Amino acid sequence: MISIYAPASIGNFCVGFDSLGAALAPIDGTLLGDVVHIEQAKQDAFKCVGPYASKLPSDASENLSFQCLMHFREHVAPSMSPVLLTLDKRLPIGSGLGSSACSVVATFAALDKFAATQLPQSAMIELMADFEGKVSGARHYDNITPCYLGGLQLTAELVPDKALSLPVDEHWYYVAAYPGFALNTAKARGVLPQSLTTHKAVEFAQRLSSFCVLLQSGRFEQALELMQDDMAEPYRQSLIPGFSDAKVALPSQGAKLVSISGAGPTLFAICQSLEDAKQCQQWLENNYINEHGFSHICKLDNLGTRAISQGEHS
Repeated sequence: MISIYAPASIGNFCVGFDSLGAALAPIDGTLLGDVVHIEQAKQDAFKCVGPYASKLPSDASENLSFQCLMHFREHVAPSMSPVLLTLDKRLPIGSGLGSSACSVVATFAALDKFAATQLPQSAMIELMADFEGKVSGARHYDNITPCYLGGLQLTAELVPDKALSLPVDEHWYYVAAYPGFALNTAKARGVLPQSLTTHKAVEFAQRLSSFCVLLQSGRFEQALELMQDDMAEPYRQSLIPGFSDAKVALPSQGAKLVSISGAGPTLFAICQSLEDAKQCQQWLENNYINEHGFSHICKLDNLGTRAISQGEHS
């Protein structure tokens, strides 16, 4: 059996709307992401298990992971042996943590390994973006690429090989808090303005480019000071009960930044010490998260999508 894990990710990453994404690794070792198992079978079959399986369509043909299998068999590896594909759905749908990207990335990575097709990086990312786009309504790379490759990635159609890895301060902690309710990605995109003024467009370009160059130069404090989302956060915060309060309260708990993860409703805070991260997590658990939510103190997951053993995910 092949078992592939794909980590959760922060899309947009504050200053990088549709362009920056970061993979997350909880410091307690929790696998925050989806796992796909593939084993040889007499005929193609599909199962969906895990804590969030009940939130997905019961009809296999409507499941994104199964659709990836069918596409891979028809267009990439028609001679591949029949398989039983099991999706262990560990991320909530509509969470802002790249849930659909996790399913897609884990599935294609597992199929590529099983069939020994060894597709190049750019081809894999394109294939993954096609299918993740079926959920979000358009092809976006900022969850796909970090989920697949790990770390913080500058990613877009025009980026060479679809991805450029960026360094971050190793002392940064990322507190990710899912409040316990879903936010439809299409709805979150629907509240955004359809056009920008020249001033806004130039300011976005300046902020994103400066942020990336500062990271590359190791000037992490200055990069952190530039982290401000004027593209999506002002329009989406009203869709996320409690976010505005968290934005005001968390800096007093030690957060250097508070922003929306992807389309929301998960938020993330960047802290510069574990003590500050624990204080922020405590506030979020008391004030932001309901009985269906969760929070994790994370570092970046620099390994990305990878094979794991049975014991690692049981």
